[in-house]
Amino acid sequence: MRRTAAEIARLVGGRVVGDPETEVTGVRGLEVAGAGDLGFVRDDAAIPRARASRAGVLLVPYEIEAAARAQVVVEDPVLALGKVLEAESAGRPRPAPGVHATAVVAPGARLGNGISVGPYCVVGEGASLGDRTVLHAHVVVGDRASLGSDCEVQPHVTIREGVRIGNRVRVDCGTSIGTDGFTVVLRPDGLHQVPQLGTVEIGDDVDIGAHVTVDRATLDATRIGNGVKIDNHSHIAHNVVVGDHTLLVAYAKIAGTTEIGKHVVIAEDVGITDNVTIGDRCRIGGGSRVFRSLPPDTEVWGAPARPLAEEKRVQAILARLPEVWEEIRALRREMRGLEST
Repeated sequence: MRRTAAEIARLVGGRVVGDPETEVTGVRGLEVAGAGDLGFVRDDAAIPRARASRAGVLLVPYEIEAAARAQVVVEDPVLALGKVLEAESAGRPRPAPGVHATAVVAPGARLGNGISVGPYCVVGEGASLGDRTVLHAHVVVGDRASLGSDCEVQPHVTIREGVRIGNRVRVDCGTSIGTDGFTVVLRPDGLHQVPQLGTVEIGDDVDIGAHVTVDRATLDATRIGNGVKIDNHSHIAHNVVVGDHTLLVAYAKIAGTTEIGKHVVIAEDVGITDNVTIGDRCRIGGGSRVFRSLPPDTEVWGAPARPLAEEKRVQAILARLPEVWEEIRALRREMRGLEST
């Protein structure tokens, strides 16, 4: 990276305060940044650290007074940082096109132009890889599975038979897509697993983190829409539908046949029960447990999940519970004293 403050401002749609020719060669945290680095200020809490930082250029939501360095002012510093990092990552080296000598590719597999199949990969019969798609080492693509163009699949990912994945999808290490759904019938003679004969369909521009599991449907398809972002260690069960541009943060757990709307935010360690519907643009706070359907534009938190304002009142009361209990004990002692007179 080698950019001036003015070049960064053009890239992110911001304006420069200070010397527009200040040059930086890297992006680092405020505490460790030096004169040749771009520092990132998310919000007001970071202002004291920004003033103390040695960063040569600051990416800020508004001009910071008494900060004697160039600043690039943008409305959304998080989005702006993403644009800077995306521009830098575009220059990273890609694996050379071709199929590694240790890879096993079935004769009936269809490989697009400029694809890269890394060491010890397996590509099954009837599978297809779109143009410029990259499989890093030890990836398994099952029979009849398909990936679109410009996908990147990191090591030790398993994409099971019949799974269909769109364009520009990124999948991180250790993830399994198309694993058998967990449909179990309890009978007097024991537990019976129902065979899972469906598949998984994933749209375009989806990012899937490390060690995520996406189960195949029992009969039809588990569906993940366009632009969905799924963080590490999340689980999506059989027959789930996830709408476009929805965000699932780490350890999100979605039970079977649940439908998640578009532009939903599901925070860390959320559990959602089976057979419910989460409306568009809902926001579910971290650690919540959702046991019922939510209408669109609902914001909930807690276990069980309640409307955000209600849960805040509950938490405020719980924080005062020891004090309230002492007041109750004092009242009981007082009443016993009155009864004895």
